[in-house]
Amino acid sequence: MKTLLKITEKIVEKKISRLGSIQTHILLNWHHIAEQYAEIALPESIKFYNKKKNDGQITLKVQSGFGPEIQMAIPFLLNQINARFGYKAISKIKILQADIGFINKEEKVTNKNILENSKTFLSDELHDNELRLVMRKFELSRKILPS
Repeated sequence: MKTLLKITEKIVEKKISRLGSIQTHILLNWHHIAEQYAEIALPESIKFYNKKKNDGQITLKVQSGFGPEIQMAIPFLLNQINARFGYKAISKIKILQADIGFINKEEKVTNKNILENSKTFLSDELHDNELRLVMRKFELSRKILPS
């Protein structure tokens, strides 16, 4: 049984064959290659010089403010990319900082924010302070406002 990724990769690779197999593989597997950096950096373009298939340059679009973090991760990213091909397919990474629509999945609601927004919530009836704050956060996220 083949995974959906393997089936999809072959179909997409045929459709965008003008890019070549290296570019297609990097674009389709970016989340596996970049791991924790995939949310803040996306591949913009990949260039090879003199029609070679090695020593290429990948341009990454990086969420504004995360440039230094990605700069420090360049050796990791180069290692991850080149390990997939078994040779030095990419030798340079260029960083472009832009707003890529990064959303912090862990929106932090502080105790102060919760208490400032308090009116009469269902969670007000709870006696445990921790549970009350968690429930209040849930009510605010679901916009369950008091009547």
